[in-house]
Amino acid sequence: MTAGWRIFVHRQLIKQVLLTLGFVLTVQAMAWSQYEGAAALFMCNPSEVVSADDFESETVADRWGFRAYYAVENGVLKRTAYQRGETARSFLKDVVYRDVVIRFDFRFDGATELRLMTGGSGGYNTVTQIFPSYFQVNTAKRKSEFNPSFQGECAFEFKQGVWYTMTIEFNGDEVVAHVNKECFVIGSHPIIDSERTYLAFQVSGGAASFDNFSMWKSKAKSSWESKRDKLLAVQSKRSPAISRNAKEEYDLIYLNLKDRLKRTDSKYRQLVARHTELSEKLKQDFPSANQTHKELGKRIASTLKDLKKTEPLLKEMELALNRSRRAIKDYVHSKYPNLDDLPKQKYYWEYERRLGEMVEDVSLIELTERANELEARLHAAFPAAYQDVDVLVKKRNLAQAELRSNDEYRTRKKEIADANRAVEVYLFEQEPRLAELSGPRQAIIKSNR
Repeated sequence: MTAGWRIFVHRQLIKQVLLTLGFVLTVQAMAWSQYEGAAALFMCNPSEVVSADDFESETVADRWGFRAYYAVENGVLKRTAYQRGETARSFLKDVVYRDVVIRFDFRFDGATELRLMTGGSGGYNTVTQIFPSYFQVNTAKRKSEFNPSFQGECAFEFKQGVWYTMTIEFNGDEVVAHVNKECFVIGSHPIIDSERTYLAFQVSGGAASFDNFSMWKSKAKSSWESKRDKLLAVQSKRSPAISRNAKEEYDLIYLNLKDRLKRTDSKYRQLVARHTELSEKLKQDFPSANQTHKELGKRIASTLKDLKKTEPLLKEMELALNRSRRAIKDYVHSKYPNLDDLPKQKYYWEYERRLGEMVEDVSLIELTERANELEARLHAAFPAAYQDVDVLVKKRNLAQAELRSNDEYRTRKKEIADANRAVEVYLFEQEPRLAELSGPRQAIIKSNR
């Protein structure tokens, strides 16, 4: 957190305010160069600010979405101690961007992984993952259009409690993420070349801090084409950032091969389509035995949505439950009136902290028991809308077991298995290394059972 960086961010925020007031201003490259890391940009020249935040303002929560998992303290966005073992995100609200430079400071405060996630068109597109000993860039799966891919990694020792700066440049279908001129990841994928409407920090395994977030519109430098080749050559000669066993190496090769063939190989697409067609037909003919965990969850949600339209009693019971939960909140506020005056970026964490301090409060226990009782009654009155998805999974597994003696079902399952084997054989033909790793991979899987 350098003073130069803070001054620069403040200048960008002021310029953005002036723009909204009607002043005609263009952020020149010279303004960027006032920041000491300007020369470190690889691919892009920045222009106007899309978003900037030093987390000093009292209106941070108007720009970032988070609950008790995050709080803003001393000008820093922090992953709090609330349910520290859970993975949690804080997302930037109402943002639209495409070709940009994103830069932010971060610090590991016990966390095992940090992510910067971008997305649009109904899903994620890029994920920059930062671990204590390296970072990597991946692309995500998007419906049936794209498979996920691994773009690259770079070793770097990020020490706990020390601030670092990550820069991520997007242009067209390309991305470059870097912490300095030697440590970078360069990648390219068609999913990157799209409008994005989602951006989030994600933290796993403990606490972390973020500061000095900025996003600029950008264009590729005229020198980029020649520089790209040099960077790719350097990246291709690097040793892996971490040591991988046979299973991990196999899975990584397999991941990227499927992505490449899905986009470029018609025979592979035909083989996959055949397997998908057979699987979907089996699902239609034997639905009780072939719904995924996700599909079962969607079925429950759809049932609840339909019942809300037709069952007034459900609405009444939900309203009573919400009032009961509101009574809990009002009671906590009555004990800690200062909660009323806290800005949203501090409120959620502080509320959960105070709630934790009141676990032995008799009145709070009674209010909580009342809310739990109302919730139990609601679920009992409309069991189809509040089913446990894990219970449905067990029922599905029982249905599958009962069908094992069904000749038609067995024949259809064999057809699906044969179609899947055809896909696997083709993958092995395209990448012989998979065949070499297959045996050691299976041995690792068996040893972990």
